[in-house]
Amino acid sequence: MAGLVAKRYGTAIFELAKEKDAVLALENEVIILKESFESLQLSEFLGHPKVSLDEKIKVLESSLADKVSHDLLGLLVLVVKKGRYYDIDEIFEEILNLIDEDHGRVKAYISSADELHVDEKSKIIHQLAALTNKVIIPIYEVDESLIGGLILRIGDRIVDNSIKGHMHSMSREMLATKIN
Repeated sequence: MAGLVAKRYGTAIFELAKEKDAVLALENEVIILKESFESLQLSEFLGHPKVSLDEKIKVLESSLADKVSHDLLGLLVLVVKKGRYYDIDEIFEEILNLIDEDHGRVKAYISSADELHVDEKSKIIHQLAALTNKVIIPIYEVDESLIGGLILRIGDRIVDNSIKGHMHSMSREMLATKIN
């Protein structure tokens, strides 16, 4: 769940891009920047205490001026000036989530005890799409501790239909019965 800072900055740049009919360009820029920040460790550079604020801004402007829009660069410079560089990844995620929501897409985190087969994945995606009326972006994870079943998370909604989850519920019920 995005923090207040990420929501504010992410919403501001998303609304600005929407006004300018530049949402697709913003999405592409954020995806590229997100990968750049991860691979080039720019977050570490921006957070380094021995690098002055002016140097950080100069590096951002010189390295990104011809790669991203003026608005997105301005946002990054503002974030660095405000000392919120550690929120950049979360701001990027918020922007991408707002774009997904605007385009009727939603991320579904699907955890299973074993690797799901293609037909199982397809069935889950079709059921979730019918349930949400959105295009599903599945993110799969194998978690052997689940023993069996699935855990689905879309936004703040979680459905735990795993054996581990059922066992946990049963033990709570048994403890509650024993105490009473």
